[in-house]
Amino acid sequence: LTGGASPATARSAPSLVCAAPWPAMALEPSSRVWFAAPNRDYPQAGVVRAVKGKLVDVQDLDEGQLHSVPATDVRPMGVTSIDGVEDMIQLQDLHEGSLLHNLHLRYTQKKIYTYTGSILVAVNPYQFFDIYGIDMVRKYEGQLIGTLPPHIFAIGAGSLQSMRRNSQDQCIVISGESGAGKTEST
Repeated sequence: LTGGASPATARSAPSLVCAAPWPAMALEPSSRVWFAAPNRDYPQAGVVRAVKGKLVDVQDLDEGQLHSVPATDVRPMGVTSIDGVEDMIQLQDLHEGSLLHNLHLRYTQKKIYTYTGSILVAVNPYQFFDIYGIDMVRKYEGQLIGTLPPHIFAIGAGSLQSMRRNSQDQCIVISGESGAGKTEST
């Protein structure tokens, strides 16, 4: 969130480089913001709890911790990051923190699938969800990606449609660490 500091004076907090300056923002209690948390390498989602001159008390939205940070390290949160989006291309704030926050929001809502364009990101819920039945296959059959909520079946249906339309083989790459949920998704 901060930039332009020399290496000698730079903090170990995250940096967000952008082409245009951030708009001026009146920091008020309950404002949703991104802030430079000392324990993160990326901007952290938070809510302003108090403004004390040049310092702002911000509560971390993921862990609930209260941080007192310089007002210069606080930036407004775009409206799309407040409730989350099905396709991360729609995020107004596009940085590592916003992507992780969006996935976290969706995960807490038991929405384990999220698009990034035509890429499907899956977060292993480590519990059983009844979302893989034949009724769900039929629901996604013939649908374009993005017309229904993100799901592994949308990727399969899109690939099948493309294969039929173009008479060409299709490839779906399923990637992830051990325990990420690759087998469950396939």
